[in-house]
Amino acid sequence: MVKHFRFRTPNTVIFGMNTVDQVGAEARELGADRAMVVTDQGVVKAGLVEKVLSPLKEEKIGVEVFDGVEPEPPIGNLLDSVKMAEKGKFDVIIGLGGGSCMDVAKLTSAMMTNEGEIHEFFGVDKVPHKGLPTILVTTTSGTGSEVTRMAVFTDTDENLKKVVSAQNILGDLAIVDPLMAVTMPQRVTASTGMDALIHAIESYVAVNSNPLTDVIALEAIRLVAVNLGPAFAHGEDLNARFNMALGSLLAGISLNNAGAGAVHALAYPIGGAYHVSHGVGLVVVLRETLKAISMAHLPKFVNIAQALGEPIQTLSMREAAEKGIETVIALAKDVGLPCSLKEIDADKSKVHEWAEAAYKEKRLLGNTPRDLTLEDIAGIFERSF
Repeated sequence: MVKHFRFRTPNTVIFGMNTVDQVGAEARELGADRAMVVTDQGVVKAGLVEKVLSPLKEEKIGVEVFDGVEPEPPIGNLLDSVKMAEKGKFDVIIGLGGGSCMDVAKLTSAMMTNEGEIHEFFGVDKVPHKGLPTILVTTTSGTGSEVTRMAVFTDTDENLKKVVSAQNILGDLAIVDPLMAVTMPQRVTASTGMDALIHAIESYVAVNSNPLTDVIALEAIRLVAVNLGPAFAHGEDLNARFNMALGSLLAGISLNNAGAGAVHALAYPIGGAYHVSHGVGLVVVLRETLKAISMAHLPKFVNIAQALGEPIQTLSMREAAEKGIETVIALAKDVGLPCSLKEIDADKSKVHEWAEAAYKEKRLLGNTPRDLTLEDIAGIFERSF
């Protein structure tokens, strides 16, 4: 029974084909005379930056572009963006790209109005003041960063992913235009799509789930299950792109309110050590983590199997739950992702090191429906080979 809950989203979400055309008018509405666009070279090469610059120029808004965001951005990469923002005296920050670009944009914005070093912001609600007005324009369908209060960075000194989770980094406006995702390479479609699916699954079974997130998460699962394959197989399938964009958005909203859990906790040390994409880091520990926690929420895992489209009428609850988990893994394999630690050449001798790092993720483990000991986590890593 949920006694009470709080539901948080950006002030405005604009969704639909060609909605990126509205970015100039929306930036002007937020008071922009000068805007900074934060993006990466992949977005530049895909020709998507001009789709944002053109509407800004039509509104006679001055604009500069930081196009140096790195995948799974190291802290130093964020600081490069911050240096440009400090010099530019911008009114609005615009994140354009996948999760890395939007995360860098969110923290760049926050560091314009908050004193202190980035390390002081890691954790929950350690950003005391709202940043500059922020617009987040996603070019992928998966991370959900456009609607979340989280930003993830790589601490290269410790080889760990570290998270800022704060209401004051939530964007003011999210623009989700499915056409911006059409040029995504297949590998990005795959990894971000599985990222969205895992966000939906983890938030659905989370301790902090609630009746609103339950409905939203199940619909996100259904949309991704049906549409990731077609979007991967033929990137210009606009119906699949539309539905993946919607599924990702819903998964992000559910994640922002119910939170993630053990899958993310175990993925962080893997992502930090092997520099794989966030989606891949999640998938390689996914099967065994879900199997370990399914006992705590069998009815919900049955519902997940149904949302995935599995015929489970003749199965027991445990069989149905296992069927759902295997269906998720089969989808990951269909889109060419590694599904075990062995497939990314992980070093099995590091299991206890990873387990100790994951065990420190109390925010995530505390939102997991099963209490996991250090030994439990080490066992999950062992079985994930």
